[in-house]
Amino acid sequence: MASNSYTKVLVYLRKTSQAGYQLAKFNECVLDHLGQPGEALVHCHLENNQLLLESPDQDQENSANLPRTAEMPPLYKIMHPPFCPVQHLDEEGCAALPPEIITRGIAVGVAILLESSDKHLLLTRRAAHMRTFAHVWVPPGGHVENKESLEDAALRELEEETGLVVTAAERQSTNTLGLWESVFPPLLQMGQPKRHHIVVYLHVILHRSSEQLKSQFKLCPEEVDAAVWLSVDLIKFAVWKTDEFSEQEQENTSSDEKIHVTLVNQEGEHVAGSMKASFLKQADQVTELTLGRVSTGSRFALSLWLEQHLQKSDFPGSSQRALYGRYMSQSDAENHCYSASPKIKPKI
Repeated sequence: MASNSYTKVLVYLRKTSQAGYQLAKFNECVLDHLGQPGEALVHCHLENNQLLLESPDQDQENSANLPRTAEMPPLYKIMHPPFCPVQHLDEEGCAALPPEIITRGIAVGVAILLESSDKHLLLTRRAAHMRTFAHVWVPPGGHVENKESLEDAALRELEEETGLVVTAAERQSTNTLGLWESVFPPLLQMGQPKRHHIVVYLHVILHRSSEQLKSQFKLCPEEVDAAVWLSVDLIKFAVWKTDEFSEQEQENTSSDEKIHVTLVNQEGEHVAGSMKASFLKQADQVTELTLGRVSTGSRFALSLWLEQHLQKSDFPGSSQRALYGRYMSQSDAENHCYSASPKIKPKI
């Protein structure tokens, strides 16, 4: 939700601990800048209204899967889709960006995966009138205000959008899942980039069930028009490719299954509704990013949560190729690495 005291929090980057931080450029892909075109591990912290991202030293990266000590700063996965518009923006496309756009820098967003005591996660559907990612399913979230911590920003946005308040005891479980490079419009074919964010995904576990939390909703129609609690089976259904399901898991969830959702009208009145589970499978096709889909970044965050939940280091959803291979043609997946994809001219 917008604030009258809004101060933009921007991203700053450095490749090594010996270098100084530099303001990230709007028209520069963060992962390309870090030398990792598809996914990377980064140190991340917010300081003086700046989100500081740093590539780890080689020794730190090699020890990423070892048990952490108190002296070791955490490493977080950062990713973007293979169709990242800024990565595919050519020189002509950069030159065509208006001054008020290209001088914006890369803003910081935050989103929170709210986990109920019965292992359900909350997604909300952005209202149809929103200027960016309208009618798309995402976790609650938004911008970071002046001198706010990432956690405070996420919980403020959660309360503004859903009316849910996280208790002090519940806040103790808050942790960072990962980071996502987000650009709007999400495809160059849909127009010049207008927004460029690093979204930090947080996670918190509540001591209340999804049914209890549903009864406490006060959804804000200016921000969202629906909310849904997803079970573990539905989360698997949303992020796993069909061929990764066991026979039992395929029996547990089908595209025709009805999912209970909470709808809100413009007067703020809540209505119980239902949707087919097929909306969780709406693919983010490179040529057709549809309304009503689960956003690509949200799928990434759900997969990180699922990886932790299943406690499998080799979970297939942790690989970008496994996550996004279905969005590309077979020949693209086999013959092209993401950094070598052809540049695409934006629709102007």
